[in-house]
Amino acid sequence: MPAKPPKIVLLTDFSPLSEVAIRFALRMAAPLHAEFTLLNVVRLEGPARSGMKLKQIEKMMLQAAEEEGVKMIKKLRADVKGGYTLKFKAVQGHTVAQVIGQYTAKSPTNMVVMGSRGASALKKARMGGTAVSVIDECPVPVLAIPEQAQFKNLQKIVYASDLQDVQKELDILTEFAAIYDSHIHMIHVIPAVDASIETERRLVEALIAKQMYKKLDFRIITHEHIPTAIDKFIQDTKADLLTTFTHHLNLFEKLFALSVTRTLAYQGTIPLLALKRK
Repeated sequence: MPAKPPKIVLLTDFSPLSEVAIRFALRMAAPLHAEFTLLNVVRLEGPARSGMKLKQIEKMMLQAAEEEGVKMIKKLRADVKGGYTLKFKAVQGHTVAQVIGQYTAKSPTNMVVMGSRGASALKKARMGGTAVSVIDECPVPVLAIPEQAQFKNLQKIVYASDLQDVQKELDILTEFAAIYDSHIHMIHVIPAVDASIETERRLVEALIAKQMYKKLDFRIITHEHIPTAIDKFIQDTKADLLTTFTHHLNLFEKLFALSVTRTLAYQGTIPLLALKRK
């Protein structure tokens, strides 16, 4: 029985950045006969006393979004050929993260794709950044695409691991990598070498040796700043995709910016695939 085509949500605000992400995703998954949904979040804010007027404005905005969506689909179909399906949906909501969280909870979705632009220090301090918010709220994998990205291939995937649930994470990641015959470079960054790390190394190497997927290697990197070390490794290997496994942040983690995945999303040197740890 053939595998079901993946269902992929493409977030769009009709900006050039979102179009970069959409084209990347189409070229990546169109050969898989993916079912794409272009999703636009219409946000409308105003005082409660103007409720009737706001409803009229909301209707007009949704209609305008639908018209833009039709134009975008026509343009994309002309540029990216393939046996994929592509539809448009406009949804009203307060924040993109909230809407995508609710949408993916109700509609079967394998992946959410969106553009990602580096944020300023001020935005980081305020826990801002749409891509970071979506990664935090979305229960399914999120692929964040930086401004200059163009899909060529996925020959090299960097898997930044904290060595938690390695077996489960490798099972998920190797299934994805096998689609593109990618080589997985698994790395773990530590500030300093200690006695326990050699035990961890042997355990991981034993797991890798048992993997059916053989295009996989593992390296421990010593560096005091994890995101910097990962970014340097990406540059050195000329990687095509970075993957991490993440979890829902509590308030303390958000306030003190303790998430490596969110920091990497801000850096945005190559596409980031953030998979939610159960």
